[in-house]
Amino acid sequence: MSSNQMSARKALLYIFKAAPRSFALMAHMGLLNGAASIMSVWATQRIFSHIQAGYGAELFSSLAVYAAAFLLSAGYSVWYMRYHVQFFAILDFESNVRRMLHAKSRRISNEDLETPNAYAFIRQADSSRQNLFRYGQIYVEAVMTLLQTAMVTAYISSFNIVFLLFLPLSAIPTLLEMLYDARLWKRGYETVTQCQREETEYEKAVMDEVACKESRLTGANALLIKKWKNSRMKRDAIENSKSKKMLILKLSLCLLECAGSIGGFAVSILLFFLGHIDLPAFTAGVTAYSSLTAILKGLTGTVGNEIQFRRMIQPYFRYWNLPERGGESDQCTFEKSVTLSDVSFTYPNQTGKALDGINLTIHKGETIAIVGENGAGKSTLVNVILGLYRPSSGSVCYDGANISKVKEAALHLRQSAVPQSFCRYKITVGDNIAIGNFSKQDGKEIEQRIAEIFPNGEVGQNTLLGKEFGGRELSGGQWQQLSCARGFYKDGDFIVLDEPTSAIDPLREKAIYGSFQKELHGKTGIIVTHRLGAVKLADRIIVLQHGKITESGTHKELLAANGIYASLWQTQAAAFSD
Repeated sequence: MSSNQMSARKALLYIFKAAPRSFALMAHMGLLNGAASIMSVWATQRIFSHIQAGYGAELFSSLAVYAAAFLLSAGYSVWYMRYHVQFFAILDFESNVRRMLHAKSRRISNEDLETPNAYAFIRQADSSRQNLFRYGQIYVEAVMTLLQTAMVTAYISSFNIVFLLFLPLSAIPTLLEMLYDARLWKRGYETVTQCQREETEYEKAVMDEVACKESRLTGANALLIKKWKNSRMKRDAIENSKSKKMLILKLSLCLLECAGSIGGFAVSILLFFLGHIDLPAFTAGVTAYSSLTAILKGLTGTVGNEIQFRRMIQPYFRYWNLPERGGESDQCTFEKSVTLSDVSFTYPNQTGKALDGINLTIHKGETIAIVGENGAGKSTLVNVILGLYRPSSGSVCYDGANISKVKEAALHLRQSAVPQSFCRYKITVGDNIAIGNFSKQDGKEIEQRIAEIFPNGEVGQNTLLGKEFGGRELSGGQWQQLSCARGFYKDGDFIVLDEPTSAIDPLREKAIYGSFQKELHGKTGIIVTHRLGAVKLADRIIVLQHGKITESGTHKELLAANGIYASLWQTQAAAFSD
């Protein structure tokens, strides 16, 4: 996976593009809030001027301006920040980003997902997605705060420039605190997140519905809980150390911050008694100074937040920058043959070849079986043939067209597959089958396929699956038959069955092979199996060993050759006969 850091500029362009209206409104509301600050300071000065001069009517107009400024500021804080941002802006942003993320996931090459820890990486990306809005908000707020600071500072300096003498002392402690906090956070970030991931996995092994059963049987609970505790203690030690260091720094900076606040008020009083400012200016200056101090603290806090959030959003952009599959052609046919020419494939971050120099032609209407020991490369080969993986070298061509140049949607349009690791969709039984081809809408066929899997009639199209939603749970064999029904319902011209009966009992397996033979009639098919009874369906058998084709021929030809296939056949035959 790429480790390149996304720059702040590119990250912001992406974030603002996801919800331009939300951030535009945020900028306008920030300007309005800044204007409210100026209005309140101006109104304060005018109110005391009118009190001093005894102007009644003008006093009420100034009070009205002050009240309007207060209402604007309260509206920004309560209605906009706490209500609109939380319940509308963030939800709109999340929805848009999720759509962009889902679109991206469909374009990523499958082989990139074979990188070690790829799915942990994806979980990190999804988690960091939640910080994107806040990162954009930080920059908008920073710009608006700078404008607000400039306006209030200019207004204060119009009274007397000495007002600003102690202002830096109020802001510097907060800036130093945030920078130091960001430094400590950055130093321990990788270790803390790694500990959090370990804790999640250990908890899953102890509490997950499937994993916890094996953990109980093996007596591993005590060990897993101990490992969880060690990771938690390691994370707590880092966070406690950080808290202690931050407390010492805060105590050290407290005096500096107090000096800034007290010094500012002291200067205001001194200017008033020396006659350099009048009472209205003194009151407005004190109000503005307090407001400006709070603004600067917020601004310096934003600097620290930017450093932390910029790091927190990086996993999302590392995922976003993953290579995409590409492809220009919308045309893909299976009218003649599928040809593999000197195909090799190596998984990311591995040195050994999973496939090595494969040359193979599969003719239209032919069914081949791919056999071999575990780890021989059988599933990898069918993934390359299907175009799910792109060869590290060599080419895969359908009717002479290199499929690396074909768009993925066009490539898979006429393919049907029953993968070894099939999906258990927690939806209705009917939808589980129809998801193979929703546009087909053939209720009678769906009913027929359900009846083949559940002959007792206890399950229908509308039966919900999955205990998580209060539905029915199926056995492993029933789920696999449902996966087969889904693959055949798609009715593709090119069908791949990867260990399609591995979870099905031998008695049921024979009947399923009979249905496979009907489904494969007149179509191009590949059967990957370690149960050699399925090879009777094949016109030709391919034997893989260490990623290479070592034997090829019919069942009789390979038995006569007395090679690897004959050895596998005799071993299985002996196991069943004993």
